[in-house]
Parts: sequence; structure tokens; C-alpha cells
Amino acid sequence: MRNFVLLLIAAVLFIACQSAPPQKTDASITVKQGVSEMTPQEARPAVEAAYAQFIDVRTPEEYNLSHAAHARNIPLDTLSLSLNKLEKNEPVYFICQTGMRSMKAAQILNEAGFPQTVSIIGGTTAWQEAGFPMIK
Repeated sequence: MRNFVLLLIAAVLFIACQSAPPQKTDASITVKQGVSEMTPQEARPAVEAAYAQFIDVRTPEEYNLSHAAHARNIPLDTLSLSLNKLEKNEPVYFICQTGMRSMKAAQILNEAGFPQTVSIIGGTTAWQEAGFPMIK
């Protein structure tokens, strides 16, 4: 009888777990493994999430003139020294002026063991042209 009750409890728990609704995050963006690219339109919901790692790799001077809202500055030339500031198991989104430096940054982090790195296509220029929030 005891085995029957334990089996019944296990079955109920199994069924309950199988029917649980999927959890939604702040951004319903799926990021591929490795280095990838996204348009500003594709990336915006993810980078505006509270926990997002959205990094502007331009120089501090460029960043201070104007940058995408929510982006924090880690210049490309200091990125390798700043790996401990980033969560390895979460996607890292990079932006620069046109997309060249952000792609280089995504490759550097991927080679350092970060499984999901994203370069924003067209960079800050495309972000601004899309009418997305900028900090000046």
C-alpha cells in the first residue's frame, strides 16, 4: 500500500510538472549560441530588460556625446580586462557606431567562453535612425 501511495504521488507530481505553463521573461528573444547579429528592432526588447547586458564598445568620448539608452560603456580596447563585469551565462549585446567594433567585441567574448554574444547591425547609427531612445 505504501508503494502504491508513493507511486501515486510521483505520478501526480510528474503530471503537474508537465502541464505547468512556460515561464515568460521580460523579453521573448531567443539568442543563438555563438556570435550572432540582430537589427536594432530585433534586439530592442531584450536590451531594454532590467537584467540585460547591453554594452557600447565605443570610446568614452563617443559614448558621452550620445549613446543608446540602457547601454553601458566598456570600450573595445578594455573589454578583455573587463570580462569579470559580465555574466557569462547570459546573452551580451554589443553596439558601436556602425557595427564593426561590436562584431569584434562579440567575437572576443565568444572566444573567451561567453556562449551568446550579439552585435547590433548598423550600430548606434541604425539605433538612432530607428527612432529608439538615445542619451545625449
